[in-house]
Amino acid sequence: MKITIGNQNNTDELLSSAIVNARDGDIIELMPGEYFSKNNPFICTVRRNITIVGKSNTKGAVKLYCSFTIGADCLVIFKNLTINYTADSDNTLSAYDGAKVYGNNITIDRNTSDDWDTIYGQNASFSFKDSNILTGAKTKAIGLSLENSQLFADSTFFQLLFQKNSTVFLRNSFVAHKLELRRHSQLFFKNLTVDSTKTLNKNDLAVKSSSEMIGQDLIFIRNSPQIRILKSSFAVDNFEPESQRIHFKFDEASRILVDGRRPPTD
Repeated sequence: MKITIGNQNNTDELLSSAIVNARDGDIIELMPGEYFSKNNPFICTVRRNITIVGKSNTKGAVKLYCSFTIGADCLVIFKNLTINYTADSDNTLSAYDGAKVYGNNITIDRNTSDDWDTIYGQNASFSFKDSNILTGAKTKAIGLSLENSQLFADSTFFQLLFQKNSTVFLRNSFVAHKLELRRHSQLFFKNLTVDSTKTLNKNDLAVKSSSEMIGQDLIFIRNSPQIRILKSSFAVDNFEPESQRIHFKFDEASRILVDGRRPPTD
């Protein structure tokens, strides 16, 4: 069933009811405007396969002040909207136990006083295209934290991407603040930019604990980027700046190929 919301006087009540009482396959269309409020965001668990789509091609034209938890084995699609959570002690979006989240032309943000992750996934799958995953003004908070999960992203911006025992595929994407892989994680990419110029993190990129990073066209915004590799694999071609200007730190247990050669370590 398709439900259109936005021209009524009680839009918040109608939207919350549509989400809570949704049936599999429901499509909720939202007219441009704001739903719920910064002072009273909507918190809910989605237990059905639904689509929430803004009736505009501009991400910011439809703004939801919400926190979504996606229940086990549910598929939720977000398109053409912004989701922002403005209270403490909840993720803006979390997904568990076989849940699938697809985002197209969306922004997911979190403007709070604590450092909870904007998005957290455990045993879940995510797919983003032309989207932004933000952390508000905070540089130490994690935009997307994955545990035993999978991510596909194309032309998407992340503020601090963290993987733990997870597999990620990135294309034409951008990671600000830091990128870190731990505990048997894998990252495969084509055309990836990492910008840590606004943080005090020791490393721009860290690959640790039996993880693997493979790809080509790795661009750093910092003039002298730091890459730390510990007991892991790293095989990347084509760097900016040139690989000679990048500071590699790795142990003897790691397998490193930089433009087909093993680089010196600092």
